[in-house]
Amino acid sequence: MFRHSLVLIISLLTFSNLVVGQESMLETARQSLNSEDAQAQITALDSLQATGKQSPDLYQALGNAWFERNKPGMAILNYERGLRLMPGHKGLSNNLKFVRAEAGINALELQDFFLVRWWRSAGAVLGASTCQWLALLFWALAVIGGVTWYLRRRDMDEKKRFALLPSAVAFLLIAGLFFAMGNSRLSWLSNDREAVLTDSSAQLRVAPGADATLEETLSEGLKFRILDEFDDFVKVSLEDGRQGWIPAATMERI
Repeated sequence: MFRHSLVLIISLLTFSNLVVGQESMLETARQSLNSEDAQAQITALDSLQATGKQSPDLYQALGNAWFERNKPGMAILNYERGLRLMPGHKGLSNNLKFVRAEAGINALELQDFFLVRWWRSAGAVLGASTCQWLALLFWALAVIGGVTWYLRRRDMDEKKRFALLPSAVAFLLIAGLFFAMGNSRLSWLSNDREAVLTDSSAQLRVAPGADATLEETLSEGLKFRILDEFDDFVKVSLEDGRQGWIPAATMERI
């Protein structure tokens, strides 16, 4: 279905900055992606993921391969992981919507406020480390401007004196903005409280335990938030607000 795009992805990753010890693994992966066997493609892409070369396109390719294997839960999981790296990625968003529809998941997925989407997208484009460096730069400019104004305010030209202090304050605010964006990006990437049901089904119960009252049977591919954990069970909140307990082995964290 997406074989040509998979070959392109592996070609780009193969010729990127790879260490010598990984070259044979990547060559094997590239050859596997030329086959029609979706499981071979998954194995190849997993080997790339193990090298740390994660990217939205890699997760998209993994999701496509799992969909070919008729595993919508694993496909949705990888699309969601890709969107965690790059919110708003068109290919991932479109494939996610398609697979959810094919899996019969018709629950309304609430969209984040547009400013939240913009904030996360900006953080993804810049990256957490860039945001932190920008925060440090503007903080230094704010300190230099504030100290200069304080030491030379009596001898400074009136226009410069009135312009320097507001500029220092503006730099300080911008530094705070980049600092918050970097921290927000790190928190978003490290969030492990969202998961996808990857088993073909799971029994939602009112309490942890196989003998607890059964509320309903959940279908593969559902996304939920993890609220609590007890033994081999997790308490989840579904997209429509319902809550219950499912076996931890039936889901994968995003």
